[in-house]
Amino acid sequence: MSRPLLLRLALVATLPVLAGTAVLPVRAAIAQPGPVELFFETPYLAKLPSGTTLSYDYAHTTARKDLGDSFDEKMKLTLMPAEEDASKQVAKVDIRRGNADQGAGPFPALSNPLTLVLMEREAKEITDLSKGSPFYIRNRLRTALGEAAVEPASFDYGGKTVSGWKMSMEPFAKDPHKQQLAEIINRRYEFLFSETVPGGLYAIRVVTPQADGKGNLIETKMTLSDAAASPAAK
Repeated sequence: MSRPLLLRLALVATLPVLAGTAVLPVRAAIAQPGPVELFFETPYLAKLPSGTTLSYDYAHTTARKDLGDSFDEKMKLTLMPAEEDASKQVAKVDIRRGNADQGAGPFPALSNPLTLVLMEREAKEITDLSKGSPFYIRNRLRTALGEAAVEPASFDYGGKTVSGWKMSMEPFAKDPHKQQLAEIINRRYEFLFSETVPGGLYAIRVVTPQADGKGNLIETKMTLSDAAASPAAK
């Protein structure tokens, strides 16, 4: 995973509802954030102590071999002192698939960088499947992130119902290159955020439905499974 590509996506500033998610009526007392604020600008990690780890379950499922392999992963985000200045924090991401390990970062300990890790994967997968331009795909995703719909939502976390925001988008729904994008044209994204959840990001779901709507060609889910502070921070 290339850090410059991730940062490039961030600096130039999804589907059926997740199980257990419900849309809430808008409450006037809470200002609704825009998609850029929700995705890029809210410093979720700044509230957490050094040594905190956030663990996410990641599942990627494909209906056909030509669409790539299905796999499960564990993604762990860890907050730690920056090497150049121990008074500042950075976030590093470790990714385990079977016995293979991969990493990304360090990232500034502000917004949750796992959103960028997933979107960089999305850009690569869509480019590979469509044989299109990686620059065009990234631009479409970047534009869609800035125009995504945001609405209040509630979901279950830690045995409790928490309030947050659902951000959803369909980046290619009106794309002029429908023929080249083919089955990817209907890909949909949903992100669930809440400041009640450690790290802000609770879940992401990405679905590419079949043309007949009777199933999914590709489905990706990433969900927060555990959050732990370091012993010193407890």
